[in-house]
Amino acid sequence: MSYNNAEDLFFEADRLIDEQKIVEAKHLLNEILEDHPDYAKAHNHLGWIYHYKMSDYAKAEMHYKLALKYAKNYHAPYGNYSYFLIDKSDFQGMIEFGFKALKVDIVDKGIIYNQLAKAYELTSRLELAYTYYKKAKMSSTAANYIQEMNASLHRVKEKMNIFQKIKFVFK
Repeated sequence: MSYNNAEDLFFEADRLIDEQKIVEAKHLLNEILEDHPDYAKAHNHLGWIYHYKMSDYAKAEMHYKLALKYAKNYHAPYGNYSYFLIDKSDFQGMIEFGFKALKVDIVDKGIIYNQLAKAYELTSRLELAYTYYKKAKMSSTAANYIQEMNASLHRVKEKMNIFQKIKFVFK
């Protein structure tokens, strides 16, 4: 199969996912990988399918990591893998991955900052969580995302003790 044919199949698989035809999409993505094992977009989509639709975290992680390996200029696996790490409660892994991901130009920094903030919040490092939620907010232009960050900032502030809150007042 030529690379152009692989791209056509990929767009077909993407459409099938939108139509909730997950099994058919999975077959097309695997067909692409038979001829093009380094096709990052197919690995990313398979990672997403195994993560969200099949709850097979081992296969999801494998495909996300392969997507990242081959990603070159494809931003999606960075965000998807960061959500995956939070979902599987690998908070330290998210922190390590997040700082590496932030060095990549094509990455949506708002997503990575948000996932870093979640990792810090879920490990009770509330001051760091607050800092990264603020960075996520400043890196976004989407109104609904900014509202979500405002809610996260409020939630974290409510969890802080009085001394932690005072630090932010005098910063």
